[in-house]
Amino acid sequence: MPMDVKYKFLQACFLLATLCLAGCLPFAGQKAQYSIAGLSDHDDLQVYLNTILRDRLKNEIEDDDEDAAEFARAVSYREHSIADDLLTALKARGYYGARVRYQDNEDQILSGVYQVSAGPQYTISSVNIEPSNLSDKLDPGLINDGMPLVAEQVLKAQNALYKTLQKDKCYFSLSVQHQVILDRGHHTAKVYYKVDVGPEAEFGPAIFDGAPKVERDYLQKLVPWREGDCFRQEKIERLKTRLLETGLFSRAESRLPEGPDKSGRVPVTLHLKERAHRSVKLGANYFTDTGFGILMGWEHRNFLGQAETLSTALELNQIKQSLDFDFTKPYFLRDDQTLGVNAALRVEDTDAYEELAFDSGVKLSRIFSRKFSGSTGLTFSLSEIQDVRDTKTYALFSVPTSVVYDTRDDTLNPKKGVYLTGGVRPYFDALGESDPFTKLDAGARGYFHFAQTPDLTLALRGNIGSIVGSATANIPASERFYAGGGGSVRGFGYQEVGPLDVNGDPSGGRSLATGSVELRGKFTGSLGGVAFIDAGSVSESAAPDFDNVSVGAGLGVRYFTGFGPLRFDVAVPLNRRDELDQTYQFYISIGQAF
Repeated sequence: MPMDVKYKFLQACFLLATLCLAGCLPFAGQKAQYSIAGLSDHDDLQVYLNTILRDRLKNEIEDDDEDAAEFARAVSYREHSIADDLLTALKARGYYGARVRYQDNEDQILSGVYQVSAGPQYTISSVNIEPSNLSDKLDPGLINDGMPLVAEQVLKAQNALYKTLQKDKCYFSLSVQHQVILDRGHHTAKVYYKVDVGPEAEFGPAIFDGAPKVERDYLQKLVPWREGDCFRQEKIERLKTRLLETGLFSRAESRLPEGPDKSGRVPVTLHLKERAHRSVKLGANYFTDTGFGILMGWEHRNFLGQAETLSTALELNQIKQSLDFDFTKPYFLRDDQTLGVNAALRVEDTDAYEELAFDSGVKLSRIFSRKFSGSTGLTFSLSEIQDVRDTKTYALFSVPTSVVYDTRDDTLNPKKGVYLTGGVRPYFDALGESDPFTKLDAGARGYFHFAQTPDLTLALRGNIGSIVGSATANIPASERFYAGGGGSVRGFGYQEVGPLDVNGDPSGGRSLATGSVELRGKFTGSLGGVAFIDAGSVSESAAPDFDNVSVGAGLGVRYFTGFGPLRFDVAVPLNRRDELDQTYQFYISIGQAF
């Protein structure tokens, strides 16, 4: 790597470290200097209470210069309510004789010490259950004589007891409650569990009330039981969740009879309130390389009465204009399967090629588990493409197949989890202009949230792709791999990473490798920042080539809204080519970069 590139790479690392340090100062804007004292012999309690203190101080109090008295009252209220929270937390760990005294720093606002006296930790002297014949159902590994009295452990044992009893029988009603009686003289406690059970029962029919525009056949497909199945309260909750997840209902409430009927069955009535089934979408973005963009859309989420979705989307910017139509039908032949049909008109004018295309396809998607899904289908694309060589018309048929493994906690602003993808797309040109070829790709994203650091997330991304079966010149220009821009290597222009043709324009390649490292920090409830480094390579060979890697780095700001973060990123190329790359790029859009 040339010395100037190494120097700029170190500069980017410095920017990343700077943001990290900034994220580690959560109270800098507030000048908050609170601490906890008195726990030198209780390291675990010190960490535990510091976490609670840090969480309570995340949201700063607005300082209104015009009403200093009101600001002082708000600060005082929070300081003393934190003391109450710390005391509650100590009792939850079994320190029922604990004391928390707050001592204000009179010389500086937003500063003080919470002096903690923990006292002895209470232990469990006995565990009892009513009725007594259920005593063997308690898990002694979760709660037993001599254990510390920790609220979390008492509740874990209660939940485990509930599940054990439920597993044995089909109770119509089942209640497990607990009571704790303290012996303050001996610093011990007796724990009592009381169990109330109703008669055994089976599921009857699911009856839907309301939502006249949604067909009942579709609603019955959502029901997670059959008549005669063992009655389980959680299955009713699962049905309510499924109903709300369809997006068709704003409310789903269940009603049960006072008890099973003469045959021992329980009919379940669901009261539904429909949401509006149609919506209009409008969005905008601005990237230095692609210019100002507008996205408009219309969606109907109950097109044929069984939660079918029909949507249209119009995208306009200086490089690409497209009109898309999509239709999806859930529960197609199977409960875990969705049918998708799409058609699109596209016009794209880039430095690499000009394309006028009509796309259509059908796709079958299946959910294998909560985290794992896959799809396959058939697509057809009729396109006229002009590049530096000539103008050709292609009629490409493809059978795209892909799999997805997704454990992210949020799609627009993930903090934890992974997102793994893999795909195979064999192509055949009915007009013979292109040789048959196959496109392979795989991607991975990982998100790591640092709980001990105020709202810092490390986000990683990697993508790799290869085209086999044909030379680069015989592959339509729009199907080759490109990199550069807001979706891959920021700091470089759209499609500018990789091989160039005789005119100095991007020509695309048969292999791709890109990667990104991004550190995200959230400083207030609505404002955050990022530092990032992107790298990528495009090669004319089928195997990725890392001899010419383009590296970009930059900083960004995030404004968090109810529907997702708004992002503004500024990036610079660290190994800029003077004849092609601009000195910087910036990007404005909705959602994180990945």
